[in-house]
Amino acid sequence: MNRVSGDHPLSQALRDLLPGDFPWPGSWVVFLEPLPSSRQVARLTAGNGAAAVVGKFFSAYPAATEKDRSLDGEYDNYLRAESLGLTKGAGLIPRLLGRSPEAGLGLVVEDVSGPDLDQALDLACRRGEREQLYRRLEKLAGLLAIFHTRPLPGQPVSPQPALDYLAKLRRQLQELGVLTGEDERALEDESAAWAGRLARFPDHLVLAHGDATPTNFLFPDGRVVAVDLERLRYADRLWDLSWVAGEMKHAWGWRTGHWEGAEPAIGHFFESYLRALPADAALTRRIFMLNPFYMALAEMRIARNLYLSRDYRRVLVAEAGRCLAGGRSLCL
Repeated sequence: MNRVSGDHPLSQALRDLLPGDFPWPGSWVVFLEPLPSSRQVARLTAGNGAAAVVGKFFSAYPAATEKDRSLDGEYDNYLRAESLGLTKGAGLIPRLLGRSPEAGLGLVVEDVSGPDLDQALDLACRRGEREQLYRRLEKLAGLLAIFHTRPLPGQPVSPQPALDYLAKLRRQLQELGVLTGEDERALEDESAAWAGRLARFPDHLVLAHGDATPTNFLFPDGRVVAVDLERLRYADRLWDLSWVAGEMKHAWGWRTGHWEGAEPAIGHFFESYLRALPADAALTRRIFMLNPFYMALAEMRIARNLYLSRDYRRVLVAEAGRCLAGGRSLCL
């Protein structure tokens, strides 16, 4: 953890942008705690530890790289949050506090203290403690139902983004040496076979979180808060729902080697979501029929991570293949 003096440009930037009701002490000494992320993100804590914010940093400004442009986009998403109905109620997202590009700060939000979904997954996988996980999945399902029912123009879902993403994953995994030639041919065949099936189950676009990974949902004070809004967009709801399902499958596969252990939790999550909407029969059938395709995308996405062993990443690809083939048989 790094200490920044009160006359440092970063401390001065915080002094200028934090609202008057924010409980920051007068000294403006700041401690920086780096947080796990693909970009520079840090928790900025007051010298006495009484207040904290989270800052995301530009590598350079004006934004020129894809990551910096996405940070600009996330800031815009927070600005739009009120019009999207995400600031109502008990804090569905962190409070936006501003930004200071001159100090490298692309985004500053109020710090949310609380465990994430990954903690509950770890306890469920390693110790069999499912009760806490199920409670958090119910809250997460309710949160996503709120996202997905924001008033939007009734635009239909197109299957093309999902098919394009499968093609992108195939290229990336091939370049990483994770796919065999047989894998590539099988995935190409699955893409062709699923193209018509995706179109058979229509839906309208919803407001999707877009990066529904376990560490992006925190559970402070008995509620749930979604963080990291850089991929917030209008999309198929399954980009959120099946991402959660795929992450749960990975959690059991990686931590225990028993992929089937995730099935009760996945089922509980979907049941909770369908109750929270509530969903009609057509939407329920669509989610059931198309989840295997999107869930396979989530598993293949995880297989790109270099911190995982190549053997396990190959197992993820095999699991995705089983998911595609098994799901396709449901649509016959």
